[in-house]
Amino acid sequence: ILVIHCQTTDDLIQLTAMCWMREFIQLAGRVMLPYSSGILTAVLPCLAYDDRKKSIKEVANVCNQSLMKLVTPEDDEPDEPKPVVQKQAEAKPEDSSAKQEGTASGGPDGSCDSSFGGSIGVFSPAGTERAPVTLHLDGIVQVLNCHLSDMAIGMMTRIAVLKWLYHLYIKTPRKMFRHTDSLFPILLQTLSDESDEVILKDLEVLAEIASSPAGQTDDAGPPDGPDLRVGHSELQVPTPGRASLLSTPGAKGLECSPSTPTMNSYFYKFMINLLKRFSSERKLLEVRGAFIIRQLCLLLNAENIFHSMADILLREEDLKFASTMVHTLNTILLTSTELFQLRNQLKDLRTPESRNLFCCLYRSWCHNPVTTVSLCFLTQNYRHAYDLIQKFGDLEVTVDFLTEVDKLVQLIECPIFTYLRLQLLDVKNNPYLIKALYGLLMLLPQSSAFQLLSHRLQCVPNPELLQTEDGLKAAPRSQNADSLSIDYAELLQHFERVQKKHLEVRHQRSGRGDHLDRRVVL
Repeated sequence: ILVIHCQTTDDLIQLTAMCWMREFIQLAGRVMLPYSSGILTAVLPCLAYDDRKKSIKEVANVCNQSLMKLVTPEDDEPDEPKPVVQKQAEAKPEDSSAKQEGTASGGPDGSCDSSFGGSIGVFSPAGTERAPVTLHLDGIVQVLNCHLSDMAIGMMTRIAVLKWLYHLYIKTPRKMFRHTDSLFPILLQTLSDESDEVILKDLEVLAEIASSPAGQTDDAGPPDGPDLRVGHSELQVPTPGRASLLSTPGAKGLECSPSTPTMNSYFYKFMINLLKRFSSERKLLEVRGAFIIRQLCLLLNAENIFHSMADILLREEDLKFASTMVHTLNTILLTSTELFQLRNQLKDLRTPESRNLFCCLYRSWCHNPVTTVSLCFLTQNYRHAYDLIQKFGDLEVTVDFLTEVDKLVQLIECPIFTYLRLQLLDVKNNPYLIKALYGLLMLLPQSSAFQLLSHRLQCVPNPELLQTEDGLKAAPRSQNADSLSIDYAELLQHFERVQKKHLEVRHQRSGRGDHLDRRVVL
């Protein structure tokens, strides 16, 4: 009765019912858990009320918080069968409601909880020994899923739903992973929400799904009830051997499998579906792509994210999207404070893991020539950067290409490349760095970027004036023993193959008259 009146349009009746609901939750405690789906159906919409219904909103918020606190890690333990005497003595809300509220289907306004009738029951008599309360997530997840799917629901309600999901994944991960397949598509869709706060909460839930140890097993078991498993074709969990099958054979140090000890089997699936969403919704990538990836790098392991995305993009058939996505990832890598540690890891390539990461990124970065050069600058592979720039003479020079060269010159002047500019003082041991920068200068038309880089190179000192005894003993960076373990000749061949594919695709588009205006006549 209270749940019904909590959804009435009369403010006084609704406030009175909500106050009664608050008292029941606070006094009865965990006894209210079996009625959670019905309570949430009534409470969640009230959280989006404006100041005209401030009193109702405040009471609803107390009800919501109090109910959430009742869920504990003990609710994730396997359900044990109860004695028959206790089963008969205990009032089952499902059975009693089916008889009393047979016509109810989610409340008087036809709201989300299809099992609403199953949420209204009677309390056990005071003298009856009450069995331990068991939390059944079917109805709760169904209500949360439905509210999150409704785009007309207010922002505060959507945030409350996501907080509930996060709380349930933290407190009852084993049971919640039975429902992940039904929740995953709507969680991905929520990334397109207009509110940054909603997106942040959504990313927290997705990150918990991708990193929780409870999601490591492929078979999470059947859900608590029927009709809750959907979308298997979209959400196949990769087997442990799947990642290794994706690796490109025959490359030295190029194993690109995203196998990581801190991530579970849902992580790689999340990365695949996220890139699919960026591909199908380019506006999301343009407006929120960098924001989403940067937040994920805070919530999850940044190296794992870049490693897996590079591995997936290596097999991307839409070459234009692959080039755009690589450019976005490269900009984040070079400019975001969240990626500071990853940049330091790549700067020296002293460990096998860092060299493996470089090779994996390089192969995907080849979709965009300028970003490939910037990756070589970041990793101090100046000789290979020079070799790449020599290949630019065989590429088709477009406006987009020159724009990216311009942006790279601007980046070289940023704090991130301070170490590179300081290495210009050591002319003798960094000849390929200077040659690579001069190569960029020769590619540019005489624009502001040309003047900027030209002035920088004019500051390079005469090597004879700076020659010291220590400098004579130093070995050039290009001869570093660590970098010798990387097959740069094979990487250069891979770059040529990828760029040849891009050239063929551009020519096909040009034949249809799509990009004739993008050509530069030199």
